[in-house]
Formats: sequence, C-alpha cells, structure tokens
Amino acid sequence: MKDLRSLLIDCRIELRKLARDFQKTELCERLDLAIQQAANAGPAAAAEPVNEAAPGAPTEKAQTVSQVALAWQTAARDLKFSDPAIHARLGEKVMRLLGSKTLADPATEILQLEAMLKEAEGRLASKEQAMKALEVERDALLGALASAAPALKDGGDRLAVALARVAWLKAAAEKAAVAGPAPAKRAPEPQDTVPTPELLAAVAAGAAVLSKEQREWCVGEAMVLTGFQYTPVELLEQGDAAIARRIVEARKGA
Repeated sequence: MKDLRSLLIDCRIELRKLARDFQKTELCERLDLAIQQAANAGPAAAAEPVNEAAPGAPTEKAQTVSQVALAWQTAARDLKFSDPAIHARLGEKVMRLLGSKTLADPATEILQLEAMLKEAEGRLASKEQAMKALEVERDALLGALASAAPALKDGGDRLAVALARVAWLKAAAEKAAVAGPAPAKRAPEPQDTVPTPELLAAVAAGAAVLSKEQREWCVGEAMVLTGFQYTPVELLEQGDAAIARRIVEARKGA
C-alpha cells in the first residue's frame, strides 16, 4: 500500500505539471481520495495485532495522527501550485522550526507562562507587603515628630511639615544648649519681630503662622526680595505661607 500511495502521488504531481488547473478536475479529486485511502489502509493493517491485545484507542489515535498529517501534506502540495508565494513562506517557517534545537508544545508553553505569572504575582505581593511596612514606619515617624513639635500644625505637604518640625527641634535644641536649662518647660513660641529661618520654613509648609509684627516685617522683606513686583495688599491677600515661600526661595537663589 505504501508503494501504491507513492505511485499515486507521483502521478498527481506529473499531471499537475502537464494539465493547467488540474487540481480543480474530478480526476484530481479521485487521486486525492485514493491516496488518502491508501494511507489509511497502511496504519489499519499494521495496527491489527495491537487491536487483538487492546482494541480501540491505539488504532484510532494512530489513524487520527496519520489523517491529520496527510491532510496537511495534501493541503501544502495544493498550495504549492495555487499560491507558490505562500507555500514558499510556509516552507521557510518549517525549516526554521526544524533548525531549532527544541520544539515546545503550545500546551507546555502555556504552563510555563502560567508558572512565570505566578512567580511575578508572588514578587509583586512581597513588594506590596514591604511597601505597607514602610508606610507604617513612615506614619510612626511623622507621628513622633508631631508629638515632639506640637507648636507646628499639620499642613498639606506632610514631608515639608516634617522637615520644618525637624528644623524647629534642631533650632530649639541649639538655643537650649546656649541659654542653659529653661526655668519652665513649654513649647517654643516665636515672639521675635524677625522670624527665624526655621519659622519661615514652617510657615511656608503651612505648619505655623506669623504674628502681626512678623507678618509686617515679612511683607516688607518679600517686596524687597521680589523687586517690588507686588504691593503690600497683594502679598497679604496671598497669605502667610505664600509670603514665607517667596522669602525662602529668594534667599536660596541669592
């Protein structure tokens, strides 16, 4: 049966060379059917001893694989004459696959991708836990700073307020070291007409406010540092935080 099938295939190839559109003729269909029957008869005859020991599954599986392979082979041969360009690209693809060291089953690739996805999800979960731990530590640190410097209130920018509290505590510690022990323990209150850099930073962060005398001094200072771009009324309308920010930024740029 194998020799007969090969002979029928050779006949079909030669007829296609001689007759135009041979694949559309009834004779071509009859040859295709005879080739398929010859291919099916081969595996069925070889599988008869196996059917005696285990009838059913092995023969059906072998026939199914053979039929699929024959169908692809027949379609590829037809494509060679009907569309040579597509047949050439298909041949190049097959040769590239055969040149590879290994050919992975799509099901195996899906399992590998699922394993990679689970591993990535595990790493993401670990990073999220680490981020939550950092957030807890950050909140604890900010809370400690708020308790240590209650004179400064919380503003919009938590980081700016925290830095202002650190600067406030540092300045208070330096003053305490120079002046000696205070007669009574109390929260530091800005009472000078000229605000300190620490107080200006706290006001700019929205954590403190200026006194009347400090506000008047800051308005004049901001007018000078900005080249008299704003009037006193305009600066007062902007608020203490905006005035303090203009002074701090102007001093940094000087």
